[in-house]
Amino acid sequence: MSLVALPPVEVNNFMRLFCISGMSHCADGDSAWQIGQTLQGVGNLMSETLDPKWNVLTALVRWVEEGVAPDTILGTKYINDTVDLCVQFTRRHCHYPLGNTYKGTGDDGDPNSWFANEDYSV
Repeated sequence: MSLVALPPVEVNNFMRLFCISGMSHCADGDSAWQIGQTLQGVGNLMSETLDPKWNVLTALVRWVEEGVAPDTILGTKYINDTVDLCVQFTRRHCHYPLGNTYKGTGDDGDPNSWFANEDYSV
């Protein structure tokens, strides 16, 4: 059976796609694009910056080595994209075919004001 014939639930056993809405190619943008992929956003390499919930690379390592697949990756948007100026907002990025959807209430900068929507269309 080819990969394209598999339903998403089966593909998710070995591959996950995380679309980061509002992110330019690999970095920058209006969204919570910092997911541990650059040293600029990671800053010092310490346990907090290497936590798999914040760092896409360590999330992948944990999946391969421990069998714990990431359901979400927590992205961060810094004020003016500068770590020293503090966090502007954070957002959990879901894996395809799910999508982030604002609940309609609460602070839109709070990741708990969003949910993984199964009916999301790209």
